[in-house]
Amino acid sequence: MSVSGFWDELYRRNRPVVGLSPMDGVTDAPFRYMVAKYGSVHTRHEESPHTGYAGGGVDVIFTEFVSVDGLHYATGDKRERLLQAFIRARDVGELHTRHEDRRHTEYVGDKPWPYEIAQVFGHTPAFFAEAAEIIERLGFDGVDINMGCPAHKVEEHGSGAGLIRTPALAQEIVRVTKAATKLPVSVKTRIGVDRDEATEWMEALCEVRPATISLHGRTLKQLYQGKADWEAIGRAADVTHRHGGHILGNGDIQSFSEGMEKVKAYGVDGFLIGRAAEGNPSVFLSSGIPLENAKREQRLAWAVEHARVYEAVFGAGNFMPMRKHLAWYAHGFPGASELRQRLMTVNSAGEVAEILDHDHSD
Repeated sequence: MSVSGFWDELYRRNRPVVGLSPMDGVTDAPFRYMVAKYGSVHTRHEESPHTGYAGGGVDVIFTEFVSVDGLHYATGDKRERLLQAFIRARDVGELHTRHEDRRHTEYVGDKPWPYEIAQVFGHTPAFFAEAAEIIERLGFDGVDINMGCPAHKVEEHGSGAGLIRTPALAQEIVRVTKAATKLPVSVKTRIGVDRDEATEWMEALCEVRPATISLHGRTLKQLYQGKADWEAIGRAADVTHRHGGHILGNGDIQSFSEGMEKVKAYGVDGFLIGRAAEGNPSVFLSSGIPLENAKREQRLAWAVEHARVYEAVFGAGNFMPMRKHLAWYAHGFPGASELRQRLMTVNSAGEVAEILDHDHSD
């Protein structure tokens, strides 16, 4: 298995890859912007005897998944809504500064932007080819195929984690997607359907040589319950490396340091952080701290900036999806519960700022 594109550069560094896991309804462009801004470091070239490199920092960020069937069939406003998931984080700053003073949002110039990968799901190979062409035109760095979503409405149609049941189709989807684009094509998946079948599943995937495999340590049937099986991820890493490939582990990682421990213990080439990044975009840094220990002032400052960025990207008429992010920021400090209740009624970034300014002055 050969790695193509930017993945080559990442793995040549001889240090673990750190990434933001794709999450449906969470990793939209404003969220990815916050992670890129606060989860990156000024440089990632200094070595550290403890972590392998100083500072940590996110290397890759994934979009929410988008249906290839939707991209094929949708027209008009529905298609435009689908394509909003493919707004790049690196373009968000420009959108935001049209609405706000640049001092609120300017991305630090010497921070390297994380590589940005667009994720898609479905079960029709030809539609994946069409989607890959769109993703390439939009300027993304890679295409990721979702073979891990456990949602019933997805897997029952043979998409997402449902593809684990049909390895030949999964292989064909990877082949067709790779043939349609110059971008590297990766796969995110799970260890099995209702049992650990990671070694057999990795054998099948490695035959078609994806650029990288990201493996979540739960089965489809587990959904997000129980604990991620890192022993299974370790066995999958052995198979993948035997084929010359690379694998990122995913599941229950709460901090950069914990991710590094998983790398050492299970032999993966890096790790993805998902839910631990909700309300805490700095979790990817070696200096990052668990959200419950983060300073209240920092969390609320993030909340205001995130709200402003969200409104600049999506407009003032669709603010409700932002509320869950506000709830994640307003967490774990005295008065947080009451503050969350107030934030769950807001409809604009201005209302967020007004509430938080008033709360700060009390």
